[in-house]
Amino acid sequence: MPLESRIILVDDHAAVRAGYKRFIDSETDLIVVGEAGNADQAFALLKTHACDALVLDISMPGQSGLELIKRVRLKWPKLALVVLSMHDSPVVAAKALEQGARAYVTKSSEPEELIQGIRMALGEQTFVSGDVQSQGMFNSTGPQYAQENLQQHTHATQEPATTLTCGLTPREVDVVRLLVEGHTIEQVGVSLGISGKTVSNNLSQIRQKLGVQTDFELAFWAWSQGFGRKPPGFGK
Repeated sequence: MPLESRIILVDDHAAVRAGYKRFIDSETDLIVVGEAGNADQAFALLKTHACDALVLDISMPGQSGLELIKRVRLKWPKLALVVLSMHDSPVVAAKALEQGARAYVTKSSEPEELIQGIRMALGEQTFVSGDVQSQGMFNSTGPQYAQENLQQHTHATQEPATTLTCGLTPREVDVVRLLVEGHTIEQVGVSLGISGKTVSNNLSQIRQKLGVQTDFELAFWAWSQGFGRKPPGFGK
């Protein structure tokens, strides 16, 4: 590792980049050597600027940060990837780590956690910010623990949706599919020939099986399985 680890920042908001750049540059062992506003710009920058870590948002116009992670991993497998996101969902964090990120830090966490995440990622360790950990999925920043949690929690993302992973029944998959397409609980009930109360009960069971709490997490899970609309902010 060089005396100053070189960082490229990727975020579609210039003000956000400027703020984090000042904070990162204030550290004696870190320096921002490039900035990009979207995934394509970041990929082009990586071809011309040597760097040790890429700090990126995942909600960007065009190609999402998750897609950028996969793209970068194929060409620069040893590059430390640190996600800096507005989403504190363990489901989103798990997906980012599964795709190849080494650290996941939210924008609402203390700035010092970003620095810690960068340094741990540079040291080939896994880090998840405290606000995500507090929701129960991650209780340690150790790489072995995080990997075990990912294997258990994101098993559904490793197989096609048609295999009904995570123990979802065919009806429950239909419920998820209809809900993420924008149908109301009552409309889902009519489509499936069941009552709205049954749909609500099924939804509670689905959330428990998948380990999700919010509509966003459910939509994100469905998208990661290859069905449902892409959540807002995750590219075109």
